[in-house]
Amino acid sequence: MQSAESTDHNEPAATKNEQVTEESTATKNEQVTEESTATKNEQVTEESTATKQETTQEAPVPVDRNDVNAKTLAQLNTLMEESLQIYELEDQKTNVIDDLHNALQVITQFLGFSTNVHPEIFNLPPNSTITLLPNLKLVIKLSNGKTEIKQFTDYAPETITKIVEYVTPQLLELIKVQKSYLTEKITFLRTATKQLSTLSQLKENLPSMGTFSEE
Repeated sequence: MQSAESTDHNEPAATKNEQVTEESTATKNEQVTEESTATKNEQVTEESTATKQETTQEAPVPVDRNDVNAKTLAQLNTLMEESLQIYELEDQKTNVIDDLHNALQVITQFLGFSTNVHPEIFNLPPNSTITLLPNLKLVIKLSNGKTEIKQFTDYAPETITKIVEYVTPQLLELIKVQKSYLTEKITFLRTATKQLSTLSQLKENLPSMGTFSEE
């Protein structure tokens, strides 16, 4: 009898344990489900937000064709003005080079000097020979024996500047030598002229041969 009662008393306890276990499991499942749902909702929210931001960033800005046309016309106007200024500068460059050529030619032709120009100025080998004549023509003797004749004005302003910078000291040195030479010759001629003048005066003071013959 006691064992039967004991069995009856244990059955409710087992039932309660099962219920607690089921409730605990159900609660955990609900929590896991809620956490999973919350995580999914957060992911969906983040993806939706990111998608909205991308959509906002990628949305094309409306272009006003009138503004584009006005900007293009302004650029074309600037291009035209700048081109005209380049044309004027090129024209001035030509005039300046011609003026320089004419002025320098007067000096070199008057002096009759020829000067050497360094081959490096023309990007030529060191064994090349370049001579600037009094008429400002350049005689270029290449290492292979060929000879070319170029005009002073055929070259770009940068090259002409280098030529002038290179030959000017040579011209000054040649002028210095020529000046010394002319001074020496003029001094000699003055001395000779003075001596001849003295002889001429002595001749005037001498009695003529006709006077002696009459006596």
